[in-house]
Amino acid sequence: MRIKYILLIVLIAITLPVVKSYAQDASSGLSMSNLGQVKVSQLSDEQIQQAWKKLQDSGIPEDQAYKLLQQRGLPETEVQAFKDRVTLLGLNTSKSKATYSKGEKKEIDYSRDTTNTVTKPTPQPANPEPKQLNVFGADFFNQSSISFQPSFNVATPKSYVLGPGDELIVLVTGQNESSVRTKVTPEGNLQIPYAGIVYVNGFTIEQATNLIRAKMVKIYPGLRSGQTQLTINLGNTRSIRITVVGEAKTPGTYTLSSLATLYNVLYNAGGPNANGSLRYIELIRNNKLYKTVDFYDFLQSGVLSGNVRLEDQDVIRIPVYRKRVAIQGEVKRPAIYELKDNEQLDDLIKYAGGFTDVAYKGIAKIEQVNDLERDVKDVPVSLFSNFVPHNGDIVTIGAITNRFANRVVLEGAVYRPGPYELTPGLTLSALLKLAQGLKPEAYTAKAFIKRTLPDLQRQFISFNPLDIVNGHNDIPLMREDSVVIQEQSIFISNQSVTVNGHVRKPSTFVYRKGMKLTDAIAMAGGFDDQAAEHHVEVSRIIKNMQDSVANKVVNTYTVDLSKGSSEDIELEPMDYVYVQRLVNYRSLGNVNVQGEVLFPGDYAVQRRDETALEFLKRAGGLTPYGSLENAQVFRKGVRINLDLTKEINNQQEKEDRVLLAGDSIFIPRSITFVEVTGAVNNPQLISYNGHRFKYYINGAGGATAHARLKGAYIKYPNGLNKPVRHFLFFRNYPSVKPGSKIIVPEKDPEVKFKLDVGSIAGIASALTAVISLIAILKK
Repeated sequence: MRIKYILLIVLIAITLPVVKSYAQDASSGLSMSNLGQVKVSQLSDEQIQQAWKKLQDSGIPEDQAYKLLQQRGLPETEVQAFKDRVTLLGLNTSKSKATYSKGEKKEIDYSRDTTNTVTKPTPQPANPEPKQLNVFGADFFNQSSISFQPSFNVATPKSYVLGPGDELIVLVTGQNESSVRTKVTPEGNLQIPYAGIVYVNGFTIEQATNLIRAKMVKIYPGLRSGQTQLTINLGNTRSIRITVVGEAKTPGTYTLSSLATLYNVLYNAGGPNANGSLRYIELIRNNKLYKTVDFYDFLQSGVLSGNVRLEDQDVIRIPVYRKRVAIQGEVKRPAIYELKDNEQLDDLIKYAGGFTDVAYKGIAKIEQVNDLERDVKDVPVSLFSNFVPHNGDIVTIGAITNRFANRVVLEGAVYRPGPYELTPGLTLSALLKLAQGLKPEAYTAKAFIKRTLPDLQRQFISFNPLDIVNGHNDIPLMREDSVVIQEQSIFISNQSVTVNGHVRKPSTFVYRKGMKLTDAIAMAGGFDDQAAEHHVEVSRIIKNMQDSVANKVVNTYTVDLSKGSSEDIELEPMDYVYVQRLVNYRSLGNVNVQGEVLFPGDYAVQRRDETALEFLKRAGGLTPYGSLENAQVFRKGVRINLDLTKEINNQQEKEDRVLLAGDSIFIPRSITFVEVTGAVNNPQLISYNGHRFKYYINGAGGATAHARLKGAYIKYPNGLNKPVRHFLFFRNYPSVKPGSKIIVPEKDPEVKFKLDVGSIAGIASALTAVISLIAILKK
């Protein structure tokens, strides 16, 4: 309950300032006591601004303010009208302009309020056009880049009809100077200081100027003599309501500036829908048809004769189209056009932009729909101006045929190839003279003519170009003959020579006669540093003309170019040249030596049989703390079991100590302790004194209760591991060396040792066999 009381107190605290402000300002016209009798259309712009300012000062958001007005008795239609007036004046987007008092020095603002926010009803989905062609003019209303809004920067129209809400600027210049901005009251009057009230409702600007002049001439006598001039300009305009009905994309009522024209409203309404007419748009004023507008005048010619200025309560009606005809084919603007009853086929072609360059203008094919099926009509050009298309007709303009009546084509190795005019009696020799003759690279043994006979049979005529040039065996030409003179290059295969191996730029080169081996090497950039110049191999394909399969198909030659070009040979097409690498001119790689040596690092392999001890010697030998017997050798990360302290007795042992590139040697430090770790009571390092395995286990406090002693093992300093060995109940422990590490693992708690009857019987049998064997051996 306390929360309800708190909310009620907050609501009263919010609404009281608003109620108080409306009660104190009777001029606002929106006092909270008479909201039921308020007519927003009768309020002036100043009253709307004052009411809006009070709402803003109270801190109530816009949407809540409208709800509060409706709760206080203002009808819903009047609330909507108030919202429209606020939007039209731009009060909800920018601060309203300050008014001036009568005694202040005024700066006249000659600009007009350009805010023209249109309240659009929700657009209704249009029926999709079933035809592939678009309706002409429909896309004009779908372009977001076009802003078809009334211009507020034009001079004051003399024919503009004044009404309540319009603002006039009365400017007196000359002998007397004065300026006044005043608005037409809801009663249609203007109040001019010292001149009184002038009734201007329904008068044009020009007529109102005369009425105001008659009133002000008594105050400014200079107006009669011409020493003082009077100018009446239109300031901010009133808002009017226009209704759009019929086949519009978004029918409804629109609130906009009184300067708006029919085209402004038509564009804001989205234009006609799929069934709407562009040719018979009706403007209804005072319940009578005022004007019928043909929008094609604007779309086709740019004429704005139908763009009449609107008045309050005008109705724009878009009727259903009467006749639409589609035109396609070779016209510049294929589309669906709306025709009037008296328009002919030539009018339709004119709307479509006329014929294209390749259009056949003799006949137009027209598909018509009769009562049962379709008809096709061929309309000759002589009837274009007399033929009246029907609704739903499809007009097709065809193209001329892609043939030439007097053309021959010359192509190939001539100086001026291309199409030529077929003159009477034109022969092949005359055609070649027109083309400035044959090129030097022309193939003169054979050429041909491709010809199509009148019965559409194709004919091939070959000739000798030299005979034709010399005036022998000339051939008369026919329409659409194609003469082809080939080039010699097409009869020469693209032969090549390839150079690979140890050259600077291995490549494949076009073979040219006379090319030698040294030329190809030079074209490949010459030998690189590793090239074996004395061992250049040339592989050549054997051109075997026999029909049987031969075993050998390539001959190989080895050429020594180290002595210059004395052994140079001439190459043939498809030769493959390979330059070998010098056998010994390369690095064998490195061996890494680390650990207790004087100079650890990477050492290049000098010989292919260089051993580990030789690398250690190059590294300065071992330090006093190095342990050679524990040396570790690795190859590709895997340890190699090498004992470097053992003497070499045969060749195999010497080869085993040879290191390869990438190998590494590690000399560990000599350690005199034995480390015991794992499942022992006191893991520690114990001094080596030559004792056996169990001694060091006991020295570490013995094994724990969870120790698995039979799984213990020793890790020697050289990297080898040796486990405890088992034989029945006997254990053989490995020997311990200085630096060794004894590791005792723990038992796996999941593994339990169990002996069943079968296991015990097996063990007993094994023991019996062992005892019997010992007894036999003793005998």
